[in-house]
Amino acid sequence: MKTSFVAVLHIGSLKDTQNIYVLGGRVCTAMQAQQTIFSDPDPSMTEFLKELTALDNLIKSQDGSDKLAQALVKQTEKVYQYLKNLCFYTNKVANGDKQIIGLSGFDCRLDASLHGIPDKAIIKRIENGSVEHSAKIYIIIPADADRYNVEISLTPNDDKSWKMVLNAVSSINLEITGLTRGQEIWIRVTAGNTHGWAAHSDVVSFVPQ
Repeated sequence: MKTSFVAVLHIGSLKDTQNIYVLGGRVCTAMQAQQTIFSDPDPSMTEFLKELTALDNLIKSQDGSDKLAQALVKQTEKVYQYLKNLCFYTNKVANGDKQIIGLSGFDCRLDASLHGIPDKAIIKRIENGSVEHSAKIYIIIPADADRYNVEISLTPNDDKSWKMVLNAVSSINLEITGLTRGQEIWIRVTAGNTHGWAAHSDVVSFVPQ
């Protein structure tokens, strides 16, 4: 059987801002230098570099204020989520190839077992999205997941009422638009990979503004 490797994130905590920033810079530099291999990263390197720069500026501008400290926490989390997405992307491109993973800037480890269907996703929180009448969904990403379905319902106890609004998207930036202001909806996320789909996440309600 062919020896297979996977890209990994060796980050112990989301509080580890410096290491997240350093890893982000390493991955960004590596992927920009290997554009023929990493031709369509998600997020794009332009977008990722923008968020890395914002994180760098916040690290340098810390003055002990709660406002800047909170902004640093949120930006660190955003860069980390982008790194998670790029790690998934790297594993899809590399398909177990250690050399390709090494060119990405990520660390790698031996993948000793075949992966199955991922565990179910967990919705951490839902916030108003980037435009009016939208919702941005933040999830805890299950291991081995590389695609997501998002469904909404007005009557969550009715199985037939669920409507698919995002179908098999690879991005973890889950945002749904075109909602009705002030109308409570229920949201669920399903994680999947090439082996199949996990159970639905627990249902979370949200009222778009």
